[in-house]
Amino acid sequence: MSQSKPSTVPASGETHSLEVELNLLKGRVSRIEKQIQVLAEANLVLARGMEAGPMEEPGQMHPEQAARLAHELLLAAGLVKGGG
Repeated sequence: MSQSKPSTVPASGETHSLEVELNLLKGRVSRIEKQIQVLAEANLVLARGMEAGPMEEPGQMHPEQAARLAHELLLAAGLVKGGG
């Protein structure tokens, strides 16, 4: 008594549905990658602002300036809402 195996090839409608789902997932991954890149950049700005010591050269970024720039990066990327 042998049973026939179900077809492993999706039907035409299923293939289209899978392609749509795959494209949606690719879009989500792309957006997440961009968000992670912005978060990493904001983190780097903050770290550089905090590294400044008491003997820093004039014109070096201060923590307040670094925090403002990091916040602006996050705002521009739509990762945080504006406001106080």
